[in-house]
Amino acid sequence: MIRSPIGRSTVVRVLDGGMGVLLPKLGVPKDPIIWSARALVDEQNHPLVVRAHRQFIDAGATAIITNSYSVIPGYLRKADMVDRAPALAALAAGLAREAAGARGAGCSAMVLGSLPPLVESYRADLLLPEDEAVGWYAMLARAMVRDVDHFICETMSCPAEATAAIRGVAKGAPDAKAWVCFTVDSEGRCRDGTPFNLAVRALMTFPNIVSGIGVNCCMPEAVEPAMSALESDVEASSFAAGVERVVYANAYPKSHSEGLEYSTEDFDDEAVREDLNAQRYAEVAATWANRKTLPFTTVGGCCGILPHHIEQVAATLKAIGSASVDRPAH
Repeated sequence: MIRSPIGRSTVVRVLDGGMGVLLPKLGVPKDPIIWSARALVDEQNHPLVVRAHRQFIDAGATAIITNSYSVIPGYLRKADMVDRAPALAALAAGLAREAAGARGAGCSAMVLGSLPPLVESYRADLLLPEDEAVGWYAMLARAMVRDVDHFICETMSCPAEATAAIRGVAKGAPDAKAWVCFTVDSEGRCRDGTPFNLAVRALMTFPNIVSGIGVNCCMPEAVEPAMSALESDVEASSFAAGVERVVYANAYPKSHSEGLEYSTEDFDDEAVREDLNAQRYAEVAATWANRKTLPFTTVGGCCGILPHHIEQVAATLKAIGSASVDRPAH
């Protein structure tokens, strides 16, 4: 059993995988403009969102992330749907809550409200002006807060992007907590070149909001370089030891995970690595949960990681006495 760094007698929480790749497999039409938000725009697809969440829960996930990753100005402006953003975000949170069940004894999973990059993933050079970004994050947080347990500022490309998201949470949902996960390159650095430990340091000024830190939407091989940088920094690692530590990598090849030039409108999101099957991903996940220092307390998957991967992750962690099989404590 891996004890929580913040004093709870609990084992590793299993997070879900990539909704964006799963939804088309369930029948949601692919949309290269608004991506997974298509499942929210068309009412007939709402049951498929619930089904996707349930597939991850049935696979062993005890935490799921709302399908709000594409409810962003960078996509919605192209489709003239910006005015629908609050309603779409609220809907994403409501569908996740429907899948997880009402809070209390009947709840099968923690619900995390996704606060993603507002223009494009990996692109620290495409950030909105800070005040505009804070306003968007505040709106998203306000729209989702009723149905989520925590927020997760995910795929943050740099400290400035993360700071705007945290400030948005503070403004839109003042009593809420947030986990913050950075996307890192193969050397474990944020997409603007910031070492991971310095990115974590930037979060230390928000101790009343930030309740978790981590990395996501990166190659699995990039996790250890990031953590090595963190462990070499006494103050940053001390902060990390007192909060949740979250990891969920993707299954994309290096050419995509490094954020090289590509067009999101003709990107094949199903072009994943052949060498990263469910068993291999679960083996790597087990090493994350069993790190000698700063072991991860929440482990899941990002783009291209599907329910069968999460099922293997949950089974592997359970076999070594690390996976949480109890109902989540919110």
